Formats: sequence, C-alpha cells, structure tokens
Amino acid sequence: WLGSIVVVTVLFGVVLSAGVPPLNLFIGTGGEGYGVGSIPPGVQVPFGMMRLSPDTSYDNTAVEWNHFGGYHYGDNEIRCFSHTHMVGAGLPDYGNIGVMPVREMNEHTIRDYGYRSKVDHKNEKATAGYYSIELITPNSLAELTVAGTYTGVHKYTFHNDGNANRQNFIIIDPSHTVTKDACVHAEVGYNKSNKEFSGSVLMKGSLTGRNGKGIYVYFVANFSEELVSHGTWNGSHLHPNNNSTNGIQCGAYAEFEKSVSSVALTISISFQSINQAKMNQLSDLPNCWTKPGDQFSNCMAYSQAKWNELLSLVSAEAVDSDELTKFYSALYHVFTVPTTFSEGGHYMGMDNQLHMIPDGSNHYSDLSLWDIHRTQTPLLTLLQPTVSLDIVKSLIRMYKDGGALPRWPIANVYTGCMIGNHANQVILDNLVKQNNVFDIVTAYQAMKEQAMDPDLPHAGRGGLKEYMIDGYCPSDVVGSSVSLTLAYAYDDWAVGQVAKHLGNSSDVLYFHNRSMNYRNVWNKEHKLMCPRNSSGDFSCPRDPYLNNWVIEGTAYTEGNAGQWRWFVPHDIPGLIDLFQSKEYFVSELDKFFARSKDDPYNILPNPYYWAGNEPDLLAVYLFNYVGRADLTQKYSRWLVQEKYTTAPSGIPGNDDYGTMSAWYVWSALGLYPLTGTDVYFIGSPVVTLAKLKLQKGEFVINAYNNSKTSVFVKQAKLNGNTIDLKVSPFLHHSDIISGGKLEFWMSEQGPTEFHE
Repeated sequence: WLGSIVVVTVLFGVVLSAGVPPLNLFIGTGGEGYGVGSIPPGVQVPFGMMRLSPDTSYDNTAVEWNHFGGYHYGDNEIRCFSHTHMVGAGLPDYGNIGVMPVREMNEHTIRDYGYRSKVDHKNEKATAGYYSIELITPNSLAELTVAGTYTGVHKYTFHNDGNANRQNFIIIDPSHTVTKDACVHAEVGYNKSNKEFSGSVLMKGSLTGRNGKGIYVYFVANFSEELVSHGTWNGSHLHPNNNSTNGIQCGAYAEFEKSVSSVALTISISFQSINQAKMNQLSDLPNCWTKPGDQFSNCMAYSQAKWNELLSLVSAEAVDSDELTKFYSALYHVFTVPTTFSEGGHYMGMDNQLHMIPDGSNHYSDLSLWDIHRTQTPLLTLLQPTVSLDIVKSLIRMYKDGGALPRWPIANVYTGCMIGNHANQVILDNLVKQNNVFDIVTAYQAMKEQAMDPDLPHAGRGGLKEYMIDGYCPSDVVGSSVSLTLAYAYDDWAVGQVAKHLGNSSDVLYFHNRSMNYRNVWNKEHKLMCPRNSSGDFSCPRDPYLNNWVIEGTAYTEGNAGQWRWFVPHDIPGLIDLFQSKEYFVSELDKFFARSKDDPYNILPNPYYWAGNEPDLLAVYLFNYVGRADLTQKYSRWLVQEKYTTAPSGIPGNDDYGTMSAWYVWSALGLYPLTGTDVYFIGSPVVTLAKLKLQKGEFVINAYNNSKTSVFVKQAKLNGNTIDLKVSPFLHHSDIISGGKLEFWMSEQGPTEFHE
C-alpha cells in the first residue's frame, strides 16, 4: 500500500481523466424539505450491492427527513462510512456496518457517535469509483473505492500533527444504521488466526422492518497493517483485548502503530451468511489484487473502468458544460440501481430461503416500482436490456417464492410501499420491447391474481372488492381512493395487454373494460378526478390545487386533484375527450405549467406541476397528443434547464432510485417513453449531439443551432424523412433500437403551424 500522496497524484492525473465524462456526484445530495434529493455520494460499481458512502449529521443531529440516503450536503459532520444505502428514496433505511478512524479510544469515543468528525465540504471529492474527504477531528484523510459488486475498500491516512499522544484506531460499528434504533441485534468478532473481523446485524428499518422480522446483513473485514491491539465495546463500556461481543449498541476496534501512516480496510457484505461474505470477497478481490502496484489505485481504476463502460454507451455534447455535467451525472445515478441481490448464483427469497438461479441471470431487489417504471426501467430497457430483463425475471421469482408480485421490494422484504401494482408496467414494457424472452405465462398468472384476489397478501390491492363491483374505489372505504382507482385502471390495462399477447381474448376484453374505470371518478362539472363514496356521490375538493395531503389523508397519493387530473397514461386520447374539446385541454394544461412557475423553490410541493414527484411527470408531454408539440418543447426545456441544476439541491425532489435522473436524461435527449408501449414522445433536446450505443446499432441524435434559448424544434427528420410534429410528434421503439439518425433543427421561435 502506497502513501496517500501517490493516490492523490493518481486521482488528479491519469485515472480520473482517462475517459471519465464530466460528473458532479454531489448533485441531489442536498436540498431542503420536499426538495431533498437523498442521493449518497459514495462509491459502488453499477448496480452494486456494496454502496460505501458517508453518513452525516449536523452537530450530532441527523433529522431523518434529510438523511434517507444517510448523507446530506448541508451537514458539518461525518458520523461514519457505511456499506449499504437507499438511493434517493423517501424513507430512511440501510446504512449498515459503520467504520471510522479515531485517534483515541475511550468511553466518550463510543458513546452517542463520539467517533464522528467535523468536516469541510471544500475538502471533499467524489467521482465514479472514488470518494475522499479530510476528517478534521482525527486529522486524517479518508478515501473510498470498491473492488467489485460486494466489496468496499477504505484507506485512512493519519496525518502527523506533532502530537505524541495521538494513536491510530479504526472502529467497526455493526449496530450503526441510518434509521434510528433500527438495530435489533448486532455481533462482531475477531479471529486472531486469520486476523479477520466478521459479524452481522439484524435490523428493522423503515422498509426492511415491514415483514415483522427485519433482515440480516453479514460482513467480513481485513486490514492491510498489523494490529497493535484490538478490543470491543458494548453500550458505553470498553473491553480491551476482547475478541467478540453482541448487543444493540456494540462494536470492535483495531489499533495500529503510531508510525503507520495509512491503513487500508476491505469489507465485503452478504445478505446470506458470513461465509458467503467471505466468498464474495474472494470473487471481488482478483479484480484489483492480482495486478502489480498500489492495490487501492488498482481497485479505483477497476471501478472507474466499469463506470466508463456504461457511461460510454451515450456519447453526448450539450448546449453548455453545465447541461453536459447534469446529463452524465444523471446517467450515472440511473445506473446505480437496482441492487444486485444474488450472490454466488443464489439469492435470499421472499420466503427467507436460499434459492439457486438456474439460468445464470442476476437477481435484483430494491425496486421502487411506483417510481422507476415511468422513466428508469425504460431507459435500462434501451441501454441495458439484459439488466432490464433480469429485473423482470427477479419479479417473477419473487412471485414464485413469496406468493405475489411486489409493489416495492427491498432486500427480500415485501414492503407494500406506495400504491398500485406497477410491476405490471415493467413486465409489459419488456414484453413489448424485448418480446417473449421470459416466463410470460407465469408473469401473467401473477398479474391476474393481483387484479382478481382481494385477499392476496403482501402487495394486494386495497379496496379491490369494491373496485370490481362499483368500478372505482369508494372514498368512504379506502384512503387515496382516486389515486387507487387511476392506478388500478392503469394496471388493468397492462394485464389486458399481456393477455392480448397470450391470445386470451376474453381476458383482453374484461381488463380493457376495467381499464376504463378512470372515467368513473371523472366529475363532468368540475372536470376533475374526484372521490366518490359507496353511494356514488362525488365530493370534489373546493381547491383542486391545495396540498392538504401533506398533513392529512386525502383521496390523492402524494399529490392534489390538479396533479392527478392528468394521470391516464394508458388512454391519453380518452382523457382528452373528457375535457370535451382539445382547445380546453390545451388551455388547462398550459395554465397548469404556467402557474407552476409562480413557485421557483422545491422546499414545499408545487401546487401545480410538481417536478419533484411522480404523479404528473408525464404531463408535459401530453401536449403532443393535441397538436401542440411546441408547448411540450417550451415547458420540457424549461424544466430541464431550470428545475435541474448542478447544485447539491439540483434534483427537484427525491431521486427515487433514478426516476428523476432518468426523466432528465430522456428529456435532455429530446425523447420520453410511454411505458408499456413502443411509443416515445418527441420533446426539446438540450444535447447538441448524442450517440447511443444500442444492441443492434448506433442511434445518433443531432440538434443543429441548439442553445439555451433555441428551445423549439423547427424541423425534425428520422433517417432523412421529415417528421410531422403537429400530427405525429412520436417515435417508435423500432425506429431507435436498430440504429439510425434523428435530426432536430432548433429555433428560438415556435413554428407558426402549431397555432393554426
């Protein structure tokens, strides 16, 4: 192991400039209120189980709202570095196996995060495969990288400040979690014969605890230097030279010679067993241990090469450097998730049993399906189709093992989080775009059972019995009744589309009719989706843009009536017909976006178009259906350039496992997917050039005369053929997947034909 000065030289010299596109991984790590991005800035390989990242606090206070991913840029302390993290979610969880260097070891150190350190973000760096920060309290440099899917590599350099009493310790805290008091039981031990620490934690986080049992995370840890001493703690009591301990607040420490300037630590994790954690380490370390030179630098180079491989799938230029940085940072965040949950060809099932994967595919979890089906999984289907297909196979395995398709699985837990059964859309989207390359019969069986069985456990549909009888969810029976009705109609459409693929004509008709149930909550007088009680009476809100859902239960999930008004993604022409005229539809949608500009901040939910949450994400592209693609261009570009920035608050809300980042990537390319179909909306690209390396060819996007102010598409051509943007401002998957050329001629003025 070489000194940190060599690593720094490598960092600012060859490694980070060798093909790494412009990245700012602090985008989405800050924000306040509902504008918190919740993204951890640490290290991982694409889709890695290991997410090694700092967990922070402000003067030893970590308000959970700001720390769903463990880190908040506005904080002034690092509590520790932990190895599992949520990515942009709206709830806290994970944050397992805390590690921190300290220069003294006493009862104060182990009490109430006494090992935390003050930090200055000016001395913090993050890029693909590397994170570093100067820790003020222990006067040490912390550097992080990864050796593969399951293994994190720490390097701590202890600066010599002339204090002869300074000692060099590193603590391992298996009881640390992001969620307060989530540790049910932790244990750690030291094996003198192989000089290895190992242990586990049973935790019940905000989501991982929803099975009533929690989950286990196991680890093994190895240091690069000889130990002078070691010990454990339990509660506030130190136990020098002790080899093992367990409890709800416990840990271990290792001491090194004062003459040792830097210490490296490798930690591998598993959701199966300590032995599997060891096997995971053996599978990861050859990625960088078998090469000559500094092993930390080798691991950093390996992880950056893995990132370059994926990020180079899109070669882009943009209207300015900020947009290019936003583009690649967003693309990076898209590829951080989902989480690889298979280990050594096995995975822990929803039944808490180990299962073998016979076809060699990866098993994935941490699937925020309510969010990601809109943008993130369609982008994976285009750029990483094998990963997308493995997600579908994982969902089918969850059904086989646990009895139901999940709504929001974390690890091997049914969380029941959010609403609807939007695994349906992920399955359908892959069926449409990748044809029958998975067990579609079993997938359909799972989808149909959820749509028909009111008593289905885990991820069933609340209010389904009434929905099947009345054609809507009554507001006096179930909460979020309007949102549930709209979600179920959307889900039913997906079931019917899969039935169509299988040739089941009776089910096609049945589920098509149910997919029209969105009409049953449409109030003609108010022209809103409104709650109805069991008697059929409407109770439309007086103010459809009042965000009272933030303080009390309403008929709408994470949005108001004005935002859910536009959610019929499976029958947009039918939605338009409800407004009685296209002109009125355009007028109302235009006002919806124009009024959203009145609130330029993200601290509170915008009462009109809310860029920071999912219900109305598609709305800006609906203008395309009524001959006003110019308004899609106008407002989508405004969102891309104004709502997304390069600041830590640069994502307008929780990134929700890459959903918002993927929205930006699509919109920056001038395209947007209609999930479950082969249709892509045409928007206003912020790129000037993008080359997408797809499985069957290269798809090139050129935007001529593009600038920050040239937001309108004067003309567009696909492979030399003019696209009529007034009549059909769409592409199809077949237009893209085999390669081709999409050309835009940009202008500061919208074409006059849109107003004719």
